Amino acid sequence: MTSPITKSSLPPERISSTPPTPYPAALYAAVHTGQPGDVAFYRRICAGARDVLELGCGFGRIARPLGDDGVSVTGVDLDAALLELGRKRAPRATLLEADFRTLDLGRTFERIVCPFNGLYCLTSEADLLQTLRGVRDHLRPDGLFAFDVYDADEFHLADDEEDDLPGLVATCDALGTEWEVFEHSHWDRRKQRIDAVYTHVPHDDRARVVASIPQRYLLSSQVESLLAEAGLELLALHRDFDEKPHDVDDPYLLVGTARRATDA
Repeated sequence: MTSPITKSSLPPERISSTPPTPYPAALYAAVHTGQPGDVAFYRRICAGARDVLELGCGFGRIARPLGDDGVSVTGVDLDAALLELGRKRAPRATLLEADFRTLDLGRTFERIVCPFNGLYCLTSEADLLQTLRGVRDHLRPDGLFAFDVYDADEFHLADDEEDDLPGLVATCDALGTEWEVFEHSHWDRRKQRIDAVYTHVPHDDRARVVASIPQRYLLSSQVESLLAEAGLELLALHRDFDEKPHDVDDPYLLVGTARRATDA
């Protein structure tokens, strides 16, 4: 194994020069491990529910503990390789390869969850509204929808719109070696668009892996109106998984719960 490659020895131009490729599932799973407290939050939200639909279930990070709690979990995701990992990790769950923008499972659920910025993967307002209307249609009248995304309010109002410089965000073991993971992003304020680029630098002689995750973020002021347009009623919007009131002076997360609107 070669010596570790540090941020100081890897200039920004060398980090970002490789074009993005499809994200290897094992590497994604090693890097994107969620937010502290999110698993406990979704277990609380789903406690006592008979069945749960998870949008963007990926490699089963949330589905497994819910299944361990005795909840019947149906998860959907578009990434077949992540789903393969998820079926091994969460064998009690039913994980389906499907597009949750056009989902029609012909049934309803007591809980629907969309963790870890899943709503931001919908890169147009039309896609987001279509998905939220699908949530309404799959949610029982007494059911609950829960989600979490990062709070974009502060940086959206920043004076300068510019791309981030690469920064070291993680180290991990995957695919038989250690990796250092650098992140930078391309930002379009007008479109509320962030393209997060992850450069994975191995500690052996294999090629680095560059993968991009496109996102369209929301402002806290937009969340309630978009839910309402889709026939959902916002119940609460918190700033972290401890369910404290959202405070724009202390931005971190937007953690929301909603139900079907009574007039939808």
